[in-house]
Amino acid sequence: MNNNNKTRKGKLISIQDSLIKARFYGNVIMGETANVIVDGKSLQAEVLQIDPDPKNADAGIVEMQVFEDLTGALIGDQVEFTGKSLSVLLGPGLLTSIWDGLQNPLYKLGEQDPYLVPGMKAPALDEEKLWDFTPSVAVGDKVSGGDAIGTVPEGRLTHSILVPFNFGKCKVESIIEKSEVNITETVAVISDSQNTKHELKLAFRWAVKSPIPFKERAIPSKTISTGVRVIDLLAPVSYGGTVGNPGPFGAGKTVLQHSLCKYALADIIIMAACGERAGEAVEVFKDFAELEDPSTGDSLMNRMCIFGNTSSMPVAAREASVFIALTVGEYYRYQGYSVVLLADSTSRWAQALRERSGRQGDIPGPEAFPMDIPDQIKGMYQRAGADQGTGGSLTFIGTVSPAGGNFQEPVTQATMDATGGFWGLSQDRADAKKYPAIDPLAYTSSVYDSFISWDDRNKMLQTLYEANGIDQTISTIGLKKVPVEKYILFQKGLTIDFCVMQQNAFHKLDACTRPERLIVINEAVQKLISSSINFVQDDKEDEEVKEQIKAKFDELRQWWKDWNTSAESIDEMAVLPQKIEQFILQEEYTL
Repeated sequence: MNNNNKTRKGKLISIQDSLIKARFYGNVIMGETANVIVDGKSLQAEVLQIDPDPKNADAGIVEMQVFEDLTGALIGDQVEFTGKSLSVLLGPGLLTSIWDGLQNPLYKLGEQDPYLVPGMKAPALDEEKLWDFTPSVAVGDKVSGGDAIGTVPEGRLTHSILVPFNFGKCKVESIIEKSEVNITETVAVISDSQNTKHELKLAFRWAVKSPIPFKERAIPSKTISTGVRVIDLLAPVSYGGTVGNPGPFGAGKTVLQHSLCKYALADIIIMAACGERAGEAVEVFKDFAELEDPSTGDSLMNRMCIFGNTSSMPVAAREASVFIALTVGEYYRYQGYSVVLLADSTSRWAQALRERSGRQGDIPGPEAFPMDIPDQIKGMYQRAGADQGTGGSLTFIGTVSPAGGNFQEPVTQATMDATGGFWGLSQDRADAKKYPAIDPLAYTSSVYDSFISWDDRNKMLQTLYEANGIDQTISTIGLKKVPVEKYILFQKGLTIDFCVMQQNAFHKLDACTRPERLIVINEAVQKLISSSINFVQDDKEDEEVKEQIKAKFDELRQWWKDWNTSAESIDEMAVLPQKIEQFILQEEYTL
C-alpha cells in the first residue's frame, strides 16, 4: 500500500470462529505471524490472505487464522504484526519435552495455571539450564549454514550447535572456550560476505513451513526393526520412509503407535498428537514419563518429544503442530540421527484445513476438503527421507481416521498416493481382539528384501490369501464341500495368522520381535508352507478327518503361542523349526 504510515498494526473488522479479518496500514507479509490482543492477552495468528480495502485506498484487508481460542474478541481489537513466519526454536533441550501445538511447554504452563487459558506463554526451551559447550571451530575458520560450531551432550546423544541453515559463507570472528552456558548466551560471532556480524547462541528459530535442507538426499534402503511382526515380515518400512496407517475408530491405531514409540529402533521418537482425543493424550503424557526404554533402560522420554494438540484445542493449531514436529525431526536428521515421527491423526489435520477452507469460501473438493488436499499431503510426507550426507533419516508414520473405515475417502486415498507404505487396520480384526489389527491382505510396502526375502514374504502372503478364500468358501457353502488338502492349507494360514501375525502387547517378550527372532519364525513358517502333510485318512468319514486335522493344528497353535511368550535364548528359539519338522514328519502327528 502507498502510505507513509509504517506502523505494523491493524484492527479487527471481522471474526468468524478462528478466522479473522483486520484492516491495516503499511505493509503486511504473506505468511507472517501476528498477535491479536484480546482482553490484554496476546493470541498468535498467521496471515493467510491479503486484499486491498475497497473502502480505503490507503489500507488493506488481511485474513488470518488464530491458533488460540478467540472467546471475548471484539471488533476493533488491535492486531500487531511481527514480520516473522511461524517458527520453532531449535536447540538442546528439545528431547524430554511436551509442548502444545505452538511449542509452549505444557508442564510450565500448568505451573502457571492448571486450567490452560488462551494467551498463556512460556519459553519453548529451558533458558536457565546450563549446557556443557565444547567448540569445534576457531577464530578465522570459514563456516556456512548447517555447519557445526560446537557440541553439547543431550542425554546419550551429542547435540551439534549449528549455524542457521539460511546463512551463506561466513567467517568466525570469535568463539567462547569450553564452558557451561545457557541457550540465551552468545557462544560465537560470525561475519557474512557483507561484513555484517551475527551472534550465535545454542538455539535459533526456523520457519516451520520452510523445510530444512538435506546435505545429500538418498533413497531409503535400511529397514527399521519396529518389533511388530506383521510389519517387519510383510510391510517393512525403511529409515527415511513414509507410511500411512488408516483404520476406523477403535481399531488400535493409538496402541500401535505407543508400541512403535517403545520398540522402533530409532535414535529419536517424535509424537504429534494432532487433534487426538484429550483422554488419550493425557494418558500419553502421564504414562510415557514413567516408561522404561527397552533399548537403553533409561526413561523412554529421554529420546522423545511430544506435541500435544488435542481435539479440545482450537483446530487451527493442528496444522501448526504437525509442521513444528516435522521441523524438529528434520533438525535432528541433519545432525545425523534416525528420527521416527508419529502423527495421530492426519485426518484431523485435514479436517482443520477443511474448516479453514470453508470459512474462506474456497471451492470445495471431494467431501468438502480443499481442492489441493492431495498436494498438501504429498508436500508434508515429502519432507521425510534419508540424508546420505549426514547419515540421518526422518521416517514419517501418519495415522488416518477415515469415517466408518472408508478407505476410499479423499485423505486416505491421498495418503496412499503420497506414502511408500500402507498399514490398513481392519475393524473385523479389531473386533476379534486381534492385535495388531493390521490386515495382512490390505497393505503395501516399498521395501523389497528386508529381514526376510521377497520370495519368502510372497509365499507367506499367498498362503494367507488362499486360506482367506477357503474360509469364505466354508462360510458360504459349508465345510463338507472343501477337500481335505484345501482344509489343511486353510489350517496352515490360520496358524500363521494366529501365531505370527498377532502379538501380546502386554507381554514383555512377545510385545517385541527383533530380526534374529524373525529369521527363526520365518524358517518355521516356510517349512510349514512348503510341506506336504499327509494325514492318514483310512476309512474315516470326511468330517471326522477334518476334526482330527483341526485338533492337531490346535495343539500346534497352542504350543507356538506358548513359545512366543517363553522362548528367550538362542537354544529355546531354535526349537520352533524343529517342532514344525516333527509336526510334519513324526508318527505322533499322523492320523
